[in-house]
Amino acid sequence: MLVIVSPALRTRGVIMGSTRTNLTIVASVLLLAGQAVGAGPAAADGCPAATGQWEVTDLGVTGSALDINDLGQIAGSSVSASGEQRATVWDGAQVLDLGGLGGGHAYAGALDEHGNVVGSSYTAEEKGHAFHWRAGTMTDLGVFGSVPTRARDVSAGVIVGEYRHVLPNRTARYQAFRIENGVRTDLAAVSGSNAAAVNPAGQIAGTQGLLEPPGPASGRTHRAFLWDDGVITELGTLGGQWSQAEAINGDGDIVGQSALGADGVLAGGFIWSAGAGMRRLPDGGGVAAPKAVNDDDVIAGTLTCAATGTAAHAAVWTGPDAAPALLPDPATGTATMANAVNARGEITGWAEAPDGSRRALVWRPATNPE
Repeated sequence: MLVIVSPALRTRGVIMGSTRTNLTIVASVLLLAGQAVGAGPAAADGCPAATGQWEVTDLGVTGSALDINDLGQIAGSSVSASGEQRATVWDGAQVLDLGGLGGGHAYAGALDEHGNVVGSSYTAEEKGHAFHWRAGTMTDLGVFGSVPTRARDVSAGVIVGEYRHVLPNRTARYQAFRIENGVRTDLAAVSGSNAAAVNPAGQIAGTQGLLEPPGPASGRTHRAFLWDDGVITELGTLGGQWSQAEAINGDGDIVGQSALGADGVLAGGFIWSAGAGMRRLPDGGGVAAPKAVNDDDVIAGTLTCAATGTAAHAAVWTGPDAAPALLPDPATGTATMANAVNARGEITGWAEAPDGSRRALVWRPATNPE
């Protein structure tokens, strides 16, 4: 269980500020995954109706909820009164500011059930470094030659992410890594890689062959992979030239996105398993961008409807073959994003307001589902 012992603990109310602006500042030096978009069976406006199986709760801050563990504890960020993005953990009614590494902005990207939280923070030198937080102590993981690093996930104490390095020809690439018991191991041999997620068995989902900058879609050839005890398995594609992994569950099933054609422009969501390989998620003619999957293969992500093609909606698939359903919107917000789902079916994410600010959200299974 996450033990909250920091004297910085305080309950937060509504904090004004733009999380979009602050998150962009931190993320500008970190490797980011692709844009999340998606679609489903038609309603009046071409989008599926919002499901009555989940209820939405605003966490009371301007910010983002990025992960949720099986205890219901949430990791993310909130914006302080001074406009700084703060790494934040919600544990029931308690809200903990994790602090930072000396810079002005930080966010908590993931947490496990054993009190481990990982994320990224600016240092005093304004460099983005990965951190590991436990029992009130934040450890700087960004010591790989003092280059930008990002910790993406943690499970059973194993941390995964990527760091930026410069090749002999002076081009920059990211390198996926794992850290266990303080020992770092680089993963993919192919230049340009990230590690998106790790499960309790230590299996890792990631992507290799990433370019920086990405370049035109037609030239991208990066591939999603599974790392299992030192062996890398490429997952293939849905017919196009690229794929990228976003999450892995306890059974080793992986979700992500893949190009559908040679031009690399149109993308679809996928789920991959060792037995069935890569399958496209139902999307109703739009574009699905799954971001998380639990052990029951409940998938959370984002859907951009075929009829509108612009607004992104947080969505859920109750199984790999299930049609997507939109998660209910909060009172305010023009777009919503779902980032994580736990064993209880609780989903975290955010809503984006017209002014670009974000509200941290959690969707929970409805007490009296419609």
